[in-house]
Amino acid sequence: MTSLLHDLRFAFRMLGKERAFTAVAVLTLTFALGANTAIFSVVNAILLRPLPYANAGKIIKVGTFSVVTGETDDATSYPNLADLRAQSKTLDSLAMYIPTTSFVWNNEESQRIFGTLADYHLFRVLGTKPEFGRTYTAKEDAQGAASVVVISHELWKRQFNADRRIIGQQVRFGSAKKPRTVIGVMPEGFQFPIQEERVDYWMPLVPDTTENFRNERAAFGILSVARLRDGVTFDAAKAEVDVIGRRLLAQHVAANAGTIFRVNLLQNDLVKDVRPALLLLLGAVVVVLLIGCANVANLLLARAAARRREMAVRAAIGASRGRIMAQLLVESVVLSLVAAVCGVLLAAWGIDVLKALAPRNIPRIDSVSLDLNVLGFTFALAVVTAIIFGLAPALSASKTDLNETLKEGTRGSTEGRGRNRVRNVLVTASIALSLVLLVGAGLLMRSFMRVTSVDPGFNYRNAMAMDLSIRAGIKGDKEILAAMHRMLDALRGIPGVTAVGATDLLPLSGNTRDFTFQFLDRAPAPPGRLPSVNTASITTGYLRAMGIPLRAGRDFTELDRDGTPRVAMINEQFARRWYGRKNPLGQRICFEGSEDKPIEIIGVVGDVHLSDLAKPVEPMLYRPANQALGRYLTYIVRGTNASSMRAAIRAADPDQPIVEIRTLESYRADSLARRRFNLTLLGILSTIALILAAVGIYSLMSYMVTQRTSEIGIRMALGAGTSDVFRLIVGNALRVVAVGVAVGIAAAFATTRVMSSLLYGVGTNDPATFTAICVVIASVALVASWLPARRASRVDPLVAIRYD
Repeated sequence: MTSLLHDLRFAFRMLGKERAFTAVAVLTLTFALGANTAIFSVVNAILLRPLPYANAGKIIKVGTFSVVTGETDDATSYPNLADLRAQSKTLDSLAMYIPTTSFVWNNEESQRIFGTLADYHLFRVLGTKPEFGRTYTAKEDAQGAASVVVISHELWKRQFNADRRIIGQQVRFGSAKKPRTVIGVMPEGFQFPIQEERVDYWMPLVPDTTENFRNERAAFGILSVARLRDGVTFDAAKAEVDVIGRRLLAQHVAANAGTIFRVNLLQNDLVKDVRPALLLLLGAVVVVLLIGCANVANLLLARAAARRREMAVRAAIGASRGRIMAQLLVESVVLSLVAAVCGVLLAAWGIDVLKALAPRNIPRIDSVSLDLNVLGFTFALAVVTAIIFGLAPALSASKTDLNETLKEGTRGSTEGRGRNRVRNVLVTASIALSLVLLVGAGLLMRSFMRVTSVDPGFNYRNAMAMDLSIRAGIKGDKEILAAMHRMLDALRGIPGVTAVGATDLLPLSGNTRDFTFQFLDRAPAPPGRLPSVNTASITTGYLRAMGIPLRAGRDFTELDRDGTPRVAMINEQFARRWYGRKNPLGQRICFEGSEDKPIEIIGVVGDVHLSDLAKPVEPMLYRPANQALGRYLTYIVRGTNASSMRAAIRAADPDQPIVEIRTLESYRADSLARRRFNLTLLGILSTIALILAAVGIYSLMSYMVTQRTSEIGIRMALGAGTSDVFRLIVGNALRVVAVGVAVGIAAAFATTRVMSSLLYGVGTNDPATFTAICVVIASVALVASWLPARRASRVDPLVAIRYD
């Protein structure tokens, strides 16, 4: 302990004396460790930290898998899940819920709140009790007249001023038929499902809200989570659920249409879409750390060379090699720990930036923080880092030839080739690693440019989208239809408006709506092989408001209403896939189970990317809103602003709440947000890596110039010109760079394959990207070696020959 304290005091004293070296080393490690801390905090919160439920590792997600098409789905039917719950011996409980439903809170100003319709099993599955009050019972869940609600802690604070007397009060939601009695408030931070929107309340999955699902085995619209029994492994439960699913498929061939159950741990299911990108970013910051270690190791090697005589004197008076190594490693650890403290401060700022840049659809991003796990990781990483970059210099400095070192007469005369070789290898490794990162960032950049150049199929500029749910006081299809037309007329009356339309399925909003159907002019498809199509209800004027072209046939008119023949328009992809060269106009289809309600195709419209610009266009079918009425629509208005839209709606119906108004362009931006986030972070890390590599090249060349000052002076005295010296230094640098680039290209070819799922329209070995990055690396290396070469070319031969 005494020797350790002595080493610590000596380390601080030495680092304090060599302030320039200490500043450069600490700054390098601060960026490397800070980046690792920030990214690890994201990985820890999203991938590693258990979900905020009791024994979260025992909660699974139940979905479906088609043995016919190989496609997976998160939803299944109520009867299937009820049978699974009754027959399973490995599941302790199973809860069903409907995808989060948005409601409107009627107050002085309306606001959007989000809820979940779930059966009473949900709270048992999650193992979470209310902060106060209670959750609903099996009886309340089973009765159609049940009218209770459990609210979130955040809604309780926001809307009820954290008043504990809320229990027993009745609250009316905008689209609810009856007021609900608040019976419980969940703990702060509790959320289910975990998603981009907050969840404000939970209501029973009562029959009147699920009348289309309770008895329809083919109605796949229910989500489910379950908890494993104590002592049951995930693999055992998976095997049993698979057996039950295949049994139900055999018993209900037509309804289940080739689908069986698919289960996954809830946490794995939650992060399956973001895991590849997060692991890529984690790998990138590790690469940055390795580059930083290489740079600091090079600095320490140069410092060790300058301290050879000091180490020789220590050895001469009895210090063992182990003792010298211990002292040098302590200095490295001190250096790394100081950088770790600075890195944590940098990461604290970086996490705020990450949250601001992160798209809304990354789960649990708001929970990212510097917790004890992250701090422990950072300081453990600092110690490991100190050993990595400090070991080679410590070995080099402790291995000293006393006779040669103590009688040295000129600087650098006895510097071994081995030490120079180590420095070259470290710089080569930095260049190779930075090239790998830059190639990755370049591929993402090229991919992002390809995606942004994709035509979405509609004109997203100069158009507003307003979400509006016809208020609950308006009842009956005729009144709802009249209210919808009243809203449309009010919006058309705004000065400057050029087009108005509405739909219940806005492109790039993140929503899809799949329905299976049959062709009435063909033999019925077998179970499990029925075609499916995304279906949207639209009003007249929608195509013009969106800028979607009509390719053939006609648009909807006000004559296409309830009581007239059912009609539809299809997109070009629908026509290509199922009609080929045959004219689809006049052909008839029907939705599964509705053979007595045929739909005639009257028009073909342009293709629109519904869910993602990077995904192929899917078949689409449009129905007139007058025949497929919905209370909740998105109104598209071209040529106005949000305030004018609000004023028009208030004038038409002062009690009508407005959910949200956004530009169409913001929907497109949101669809690209995750790609932009990945590109931004990898671009920042690649830039840091490139700067560190440039610093490494500069340091190596500067050290080489210092060590070879006498040699350079002799060369110039013998007639070497300024250009010869310049070529000597730059040539040495470019040789090191060439080796680094060659190694980096080979490594990039091998490692970029893991990025394939993140790319669009670009191969993992894209020649243009590799060529551009090699040019960038070479240019940066040339600039980094130019200053040392310029200094060397101006050396006075007489001064250089006398240099000691």
